[in-house]
Amino acid sequence: MRRIALVLAALTLAAPAPALAQGKARDRAQLDSVTIHLFLATSGTWSPDIETIEGFGAWNFALQGQGIADNERFYVAMIRVRFTSPRGVYADGTQAQVVVTDRKTKRVVKRERIAGVYIGSHGSTHVPVFLNAACGPFEVVVTGGGRKIVKQIEAACGE
Repeated sequence: MRRIALVLAALTLAAPAPALAQGKARDRAQLDSVTIHLFLATSGTWSPDIETIEGFGAWNFALQGQGIADNERFYVAMIRVRFTSPRGVYADGTQAQVVVTDRKTKRVVKRERIAGVYIGSHGSTHVPVFLNAACGPFEVVVTGGGRKIVKQIEAACGE
């Protein structure tokens, strides 16, 4: 009888946890929003989200738009990806993927997985993805958790 009790105890400890046994999803960070900011080389600051800049455009690294100084240039963009969760969580594994494509050549110029995202009890966090390219135009596609967010960077170079 004692042997049967020990075997049952061992089997109970070796069995998967109920959540895993039922196939429940692991903790995830929910993809919430995406903003794009340019590093302004002259002032050494980040721009506001380019979608909020009235009249935004870029040609040969020079910027135009309301609130941007005439002498500003950029060479780097930051794609800021926001994740949320109703509680504090460490979401292991891939939570989102960022793909940046040159719209003229259709070539993928950046592909980055976002994994291992920690969200504290405050409910949100931001993850930066840097793009070291200024001659596009570009399409930015961020996918994760069944959600897809598409943004455009209107920047071009030429004669």
